[in-house]
Amino acid sequence: MSQFQPTQVAVDPPPAPDYFAVAVLQGLSRPIGGRLNWGVVKSVFLGAISFGFLPILSWTRTFRAFVNAEREQFTHLAEWVRHNSVHPLARQLESTAADMRPRAVLSWLAIFVTVATAAGIFVNLNRTYFPWDHLYAGTYAFGKPHRFAEHHQRFFGDSRVIFGFWASGLGVAYAFHWLQVRLHAEDVKRFVACFSQIAEAEGVNRVKAASLGTTLRPLWLVGGAVFYMMGAPWGIVAMLAGAAHRRYITGTSRDTRADLAQRLRAMMMRRRPVAAGAAAVPVYLRDRCVEPKCRAEIPRGVNFCPRCGTRQKARVNRVA
Repeated sequence: MSQFQPTQVAVDPPPAPDYFAVAVLQGLSRPIGGRLNWGVVKSVFLGAISFGFLPILSWTRTFRAFVNAEREQFTHLAEWVRHNSVHPLARQLESTAADMRPRAVLSWLAIFVTVATAAGIFVNLNRTYFPWDHLYAGTYAFGKPHRFAEHHQRFFGDSRVIFGFWASGLGVAYAFHWLQVRLHAEDVKRFVACFSQIAEAEGVNRVKAASLGTTLRPLWLVGGAVFYMMGAPWGIVAMLAGAAHRRYITGTSRDTRADLAQRLRAMMMRRRPVAAGAAAVPVYLRDRCVEPKCRAEIPRGVNFCPRCGTRQKARVNRVA
């Protein structure tokens, strides 16, 4: 009769999920700035009725809010990297994220020039008789060949001064905002380049920051042409700034943060593969088949749907 010999085997519990990493992953994959950008129609309409002052004041404030929200996500990512990597660039990545703030000088310069432009127009405006006619004569009606505009030009002799303030002041203010967006995009590129070196050392593919590219978008160029035909030359610069503002929020930043989230998940899986359930792909990162009758979840970057075989369209940025 055989004897039963019990064995004692200690089974270690699975590693606890990295809740901090999961939170960072969800944050990076979550869209931000849904209401912080304007389309072409809204920009042209509100810009026209406000004589160009409303868009620049709104864009300066909203882009500053977006940059702060984006910087918070990048800071959390850098903190996780610093706590989980011995790479010498880990601390530099954290300092780079902390310094990724909106450039206050450019923001205040844009606001200051806008306020100074409004003040210059107000000082030269005839506030006793027909102030609105005088404002129209020095803005949209200036230099127009029709009789109504010529009447206004003769009645208000200093319309040229008002037009000078209006055209040059707003053009400079919008140029400052365009520069703000461009420089911030370069800051993000430096952050991503530093993160890529750390990810590559961890055995994960490098990530390339999505390029802002040219801001000569077709619909925004049409908006600039509309402003120019209305007699507002600053509208061309305004549409370039608005296109850069919207393209960065809805395209460049979104794609860059999505790629960072994918690399972060890959690093999590290499470190703690048992806790894979906690590192599930967030909803916002899941690509689906372009075929309406399929819509199956597909791996990121594939050319054909593994379920129905439909060729997937290349990812492109929005035109406007």
